Amino acid sequence: MIIIKSKEPKQELEEKILQILKREHIDAEQFFFSSQYELTFRHLTINGKTQQVLKNGRPVPLTRIEFNLLLFLAVHSGRVLSKEELFCAVWGRSSEDTLKVVTNTISNLRKKIKTGEDGGDYIHTVRGGYVFLES
Repeated sequence: MIIIKSKEPKQELEEKILQILKREHIDAEQFFFSSQYELTFRHLTINGKTQQVLKNGRPVPLTRIEFNLLLFLAVHSGRVLSKEELFCAVWGRSSEDTLKVVTNTISNLRKKIKTGEDGGDYIHTVRGGYVFLES
């Protein structure tokens, strides 16, 4: 679940969010649906409803931004997402710092969710951005 505080009426805010998702070719229905439920990967469980992540059954402390980034990557598992797409979806605005903040947050997130086993990396750097894979 993502909570956004705004002075704008709810309908206008929803329309803006949908416009951003559409512009970035993001399946809004899939994202909102998945954020309500639990996603399970080998050693990792992401609960969108409680905003809790478990690694091998143990809670992983994540910041709100790290959680939202992980959820977004997991919902779009297997799809290459550019740093710009990730920034727009998670931070909600464009900025000169886009690349650096995404890179730093991905780095922190990788350290927290890495299992230490073969294939323990879920977030992979690929040409064009990042991809979440269970392998």
